[in-house]
Amino acid sequence: MKITPLACAIRNACAVSLITTPVLAMAEDVNSVQLDTLSVYGTDLGRYEFDEANSATGFNADVNDLPRAVQVLPEQLILDQKAETLEDVLQNVAAITRAHGFGGTESQVNIRGFQNSHLFVDGNPVSNRFNVDVATIDRVEVILGPASVLHGQVSPGGLINIITKKPQVEDAHSVQLDLDEYGQQKLTVDSTGSLSDKVQYRVIVAQEDSESYREVRTEDGDHADKKKALTIAPSLSYTPDADNTFTISFLHAEQNLPIDRGTVAVENGEGGVDIADIPVGRRLGSRYDERDSTEQKVQFDFDHYFQNGWKNQLKLGYYEKEFDDYQARPYRGLNDNWTQGTGAVDFSNPANLLELRASQQGSAVSSNGLLLRTADSNLDVTEDSLFISDSLTGDYYAGGINNTLYVGANVHQRNVKHSDGFGLVDVSNVFGAGVYAPALDVVDIYSDSNPAYSKVAQTKVSTNDAQYTEMGFSIQNLSYVNDKFNVLAGLRYDRYEIDRNDTIYFQNGSGGTFLELDEASQVKLKGDNDNISGQLGAMYRLSDEFSVYASWSESFTPNYPDVTAGQVTGSNDMAPEEATQYEIGLKSSLMDEKLRLTASVYQLERKNVMTFENLLAKLNGEEETKGVELTATMQFMPGLNVLASYANMDAEIVDDNDDTVDREGNTPYGIPEQKARIWGSYEVQDGSLKSLGIGLGAEYVSSRYGNDDNSFKLPSYTIYDVASWYYIPVGDDQQLRLQAGIKNLTDETYYPANLGNAFRINVGDPRTFYMSARMDF
Repeated sequence: MKITPLACAIRNACAVSLITTPVLAMAEDVNSVQLDTLSVYGTDLGRYEFDEANSATGFNADVNDLPRAVQVLPEQLILDQKAETLEDVLQNVAAITRAHGFGGTESQVNIRGFQNSHLFVDGNPVSNRFNVDVATIDRVEVILGPASVLHGQVSPGGLINIITKKPQVEDAHSVQLDLDEYGQQKLTVDSTGSLSDKVQYRVIVAQEDSESYREVRTEDGDHADKKKALTIAPSLSYTPDADNTFTISFLHAEQNLPIDRGTVAVENGEGGVDIADIPVGRRLGSRYDERDSTEQKVQFDFDHYFQNGWKNQLKLGYYEKEFDDYQARPYRGLNDNWTQGTGAVDFSNPANLLELRASQQGSAVSSNGLLLRTADSNLDVTEDSLFISDSLTGDYYAGGINNTLYVGANVHQRNVKHSDGFGLVDVSNVFGAGVYAPALDVVDIYSDSNPAYSKVAQTKVSTNDAQYTEMGFSIQNLSYVNDKFNVLAGLRYDRYEIDRNDTIYFQNGSGGTFLELDEASQVKLKGDNDNISGQLGAMYRLSDEFSVYASWSESFTPNYPDVTAGQVTGSNDMAPEEATQYEIGLKSSLMDEKLRLTASVYQLERKNVMTFENLLAKLNGEEETKGVELTATMQFMPGLNVLASYANMDAEIVDDNDDTVDREGNTPYGIPEQKARIWGSYEVQDGSLKSLGIGLGAEYVSSRYGNDDNSFKLPSYTIYDVASWYYIPVGDDQQLRLQAGIKNLTDETYYPANLGNAFRINVGDPRTFYMSARMDF
C-alpha cells in the first residue's frame, strides 16, 4: 500500500507522520542504520495537526516543547478547505490577517499587527512577491513574533516558512481538477516515487486558466478578470548511504494575474466616508491592469549524519522573478466643480488641466462618484536572490543536562532592478518647457458602462539597481534541564550592506507634474549596519496536561531611502527598525490528547517604522501591539477534527514622529481588534456512508481603520464555508475523491483589506459554488 501523509488520511487509515528520511527507510543493511520513529495516527488524532517544526530552532522539535507560539498547517487542511492561495491557508493562524497584496499579485499578510515583508521557502528567503502555488505545499510553519535569531531580517510580527513537497520512496500519484461557477479551471498533476533504491523523484505540474466575477464594463464591451498560471516543480533525492542525502529541486512558474485595486470610499455628506455602494463585481480599473511574470527557483540540500548522531545541513538556493505590469490606478476624487464629465482628460486645453487640479479631492471620492485615474507601471523588473547556509545540529550532555544545539551561518544576496513608468502628457504650454503631467482619465463609479479605454504608452521616469547583502551567524540551544523544565536561548550577529545606483530621468514636481531633466540625475547609496539580536524562553511543565512558558525575542531591519516615481523617498540617516517582544503562554493537552489548547499573551514593540505618504518615506517613532491568542484542536470522536483560533489585538501608534499630524494613540490601518476562525470536519467511519466527509467553517473579523488617521473604517464581517467530499474506490490502491462546496455561504459583502487610503480597498469574494475531482493511484 502506498503511504503518504495525504493518501493515508484520504483512505481513512489517516494522517501519517514520517519523521524518517528516505535513506533510512531504504538502507540495505538495517543493522547499520539508526531508524527514527515512524508514528501512525488515526484520523481522529491528527488530521489538522503536525507536531514537529524546525523553523523556530533549526532542528526538528516538538512545538509543545518550545517556549514560543508556533503553528504548523498541514496539506490536509488545504485540501479540505480548498484553499486557493497562501493567504487563504494562513487565515487559520490566529494572529494573521489579510493585507492588500498589490491588488492580488503578491503574498502579503499582517502578523500580530505588522505587515509581513518576507517569505521563506524550505528555509530560504524569498520576496513576498513570490506567489507560491498551493499545489506544491506540504505544510506551512508559522512562528509568531520576532524570529531574527535564526533567520536574520524578518518581519517583527512573525515568520512564514513554506515547506514544499519532497520526493517519497513509495509510489504515489494524483490528478486533480478544480472548477467553480465563475470560471475557475485548474488542473494539477503530482507524481512521486523511486527511480532506484537510491534515487527518488517528484514532479508537480499545475496549470490554471480561469475567469472571475470581477469585470470592467466599458462602451467597447465587458471584460472579466482572467488568471493564467503554469507551475512546473520537479525534484530529485539521492541517498547513496545511510549518512547522506542530496536533494535538488527546481521551480518554473509563469503567471498572468489581474491587478485589482478593489473599490473606493465615498463622502457620505455627514463629514465622513463610507464604502461605495456599487456591485461587488464592478472593477474600477481597466482591462489592461495585469502583471505578467516568470519565476525560477533552484535549491540544493545536502544532509550529512555523523556517527555520533549530529547532522550537518548545507543549503544553496537561487530565486529569480521577472515581471512587467500596468494599471489604471485609482488616484483622486473630483468635486462638483469638475464639469468635463467622464473619459480621458484633454490636456491640449490648458483650462482643463487647471480646472482638474482645482477640483481634486484627495481624501475620498466625492458623492458625485467621479474617480480620477493615472496610468503607470513597473517596467523590466528583475529580482534575484542567492542564499547559502550551513548548520550543525545535535544532542549533547553537559552538567547533567540534555541539550540540542544549533550553530549556523548564512549569506543572502539580493539584487533588484526595476523602472517606474508613467503615462505622460506634455503640458509645457501651461507650466513651461519640459513639464509633463500624468495621463489622466475620469470614470463614474456608479455607471454600468464607462467610456472605452486605450492602454497608455509608458515613459520611464526612474530606474533602480540595488544590491543588498546580509551575512549572519547564529547559535541556539534548547536545554532539557529536567523532565519538567526547558530553556531555549539564542544569539545572532548580522551584517547588512547596501549598494544602490538610481537614475532619475523625470523629476517629480509640484501638483503631480514631472520635469524632464536635461541630464539624468544619479543617486548613489552605500551603507552598512551591524546588529546583535537574541531570544530567551523557558517552559515549565506543571503536569502531564499543562505547561507554561515565557519568552523574550528581538528583530532588526535597516531603513534606507528609495527612488520611486522620479523622487527620492527618504534620507540616508534613517535609524534602523528595532522590535522587541515579551510573551507568556500556556500549552495543554487534555482528554487523552483529544483537546489541545495554546494560549498566549504578548506585547510587541516596534520602533522606527518606515511608512510612506505621497511616496515619501517617514519613520513612525513607535508602534505597539498587545494581544491575546487562543488556538485549539479537537478530536472528541473518531472522524471528527476541529481547528479553532481567536485573537484580540490592541495595536497603537505610540509615537508618530511628526509634528504636522497627530496620530498618537491611533490604530494602524488594516488591523482588527478581534479575529476568530473555526473549521471542523467529520468523516463517517462505518456503514453505508463510510468515507463521506463534511466540513463547516466560519471566520469573523472586526472592523478595521482604513488609514492611520483613523478617519474611516472597513466594516466587520463574518463568512461561512461548507464542503463535502466522498471517496470512491476504483481499484487496488486507487480511489476518486469528489468534493463540492460553497464559500461565503450567506453571500456576505465584505472588504478584507486595503492599502491605507480610500482608493484601494479589497473586495471579498461573493458566494461561490465549487467542485473538484481528485484521482489517487
